[in-house]
Amino acid sequence: MVGLSRYFIAVFVIFYTFQCFAVFSYRDDEDRGIFYIFQNVLMILTHVLGFYVLYSRTGNRSLMVLCLLEEVLLFILLILYGLLYPAASRLITNNVCMLLSIGFIMLARLSEERALRQFIIAVFGVVLALAVPYFISRIRYIRYYYWGAIIAGLVVLLAMLTKGAVTNGSRITLSIAGVAFLPSEFVRLLYIFFIAGMLTDEERRDPVTGRIEHQQLISCTVMCAVYVGILALCKDLGSALIFFVVYVFMLYTATRAPAVMIAGFGGMFLSSVAGYKLFAHVRNRVRAWRDPFSDIEGAGYQVAQSLFAIGTGSWFGLGLMGGSPGSIPEVAKDFIFAAISEEMGALTALCIILISLSNFLMFMNISMSIRDIYLRLMAVGLAVNYGFQVILTIGGVTKFIPLTGITLPFVSYGGSSVIVTFICFSLIQGLYVLERTEDRGFSDDMDMRRRSHEKA
Repeated sequence: MVGLSRYFIAVFVIFYTFQCFAVFSYRDDEDRGIFYIFQNVLMILTHVLGFYVLYSRTGNRSLMVLCLLEEVLLFILLILYGLLYPAASRLITNNVCMLLSIGFIMLARLSEERALRQFIIAVFGVVLALAVPYFISRIRYIRYYYWGAIIAGLVVLLAMLTKGAVTNGSRITLSIAGVAFLPSEFVRLLYIFFIAGMLTDEERRDPVTGRIEHQQLISCTVMCAVYVGILALCKDLGSALIFFVVYVFMLYTATRAPAVMIAGFGGMFLSSVAGYKLFAHVRNRVRAWRDPFSDIEGAGYQVAQSLFAIGTGSWFGLGLMGGSPGSIPEVAKDFIFAAISEEMGALTALCIILISLSNFLMFMNISMSIRDIYLRLMAVGLAVNYGFQVILTIGGVTKFIPLTGITLPFVSYGGSSVIVTFICFSLIQGLYVLERTEDRGFSDDMDMRRRSHEKA
């Protein structure tokens, strides 16, 4: 069973991923429900089999206890979400649980202590995920207080710049009461709130055409540049890049002007060149990206070890406990995709990309279905934030782009990242529930009017 487990896990994950896209071919909710239940079964089989292999290889019974606790947590998320928010997207909820399951397995393989911490963090994340959609109907009123979000975000970023601890050459960590966290992860939510508020301020729109005034566009751009500039001074260039890309896509959604995208990509190119010229650690990462094997003992060590792991794993992997992912620095955070590729195989790793793509497509589909421009901009910002984070993480690990130090959502170890990703997930779900509820109420109202007219 242990020897065949790598094939079984790959098959389970492949079938699960296939359902992520096949479900759209069914219009009937009952048929879709069967697909979602099948996904839940595959998720449970993957999770339990992974921990059974770890237990068989190590003899550590506490891993099976941890497996049971994680299963209970995932069941609570699935069942309560279905009961509390029947209009929510079950596909997104299933995808979150599947990504969490794969992350739980790999973290338990790497470090039992970190796996236990990740479980505790996930408990808090699930509580937030269940609570946030309940208050989502009031979120539209935040648009009138976007200046508060701007000030709060600036205060946190300035605190990070002046008081933050340096990690791998970047000032990215703050500690409060002995608890360390990444402020930029939380500021990203405030950033999306204030951009959506500024771009939809009715007092700053042309009363005739309804277009955003140039003065408001300039003000919003300047504020975003200040945020990105502070992150650049902190040398947190990965987050700075995400902030910049999120603004470009939100601005394009608000204006529908192609020039915005052209100027955005031009600005991204110039900023990348400036970062290369100004920061030594950026030059090291670029050199490691171009040819990691030329300095395999130095700057290229992480990327080279990641490529070795991905290549060694082949299609089905070496099996859990069969590889040596511990040779990669920061493997539980930035390089967990390489560890999964080595021991669970390239097929499972590709499925993780496709599941993440499924999430992103659902996020964008939800955002395009929202009629309220403020809520739509928020949804676009959250979707681009999630999608671009996945691209930066996997792109850096596979040598597609230089490393940025960004974690893989729901899979990598990390408190701030997991909590904020849960909040983003619950916000998207809340917006989806709100839109579907309003549509149903609108349809019911139209039906009542039609019946009254026929009766008359």
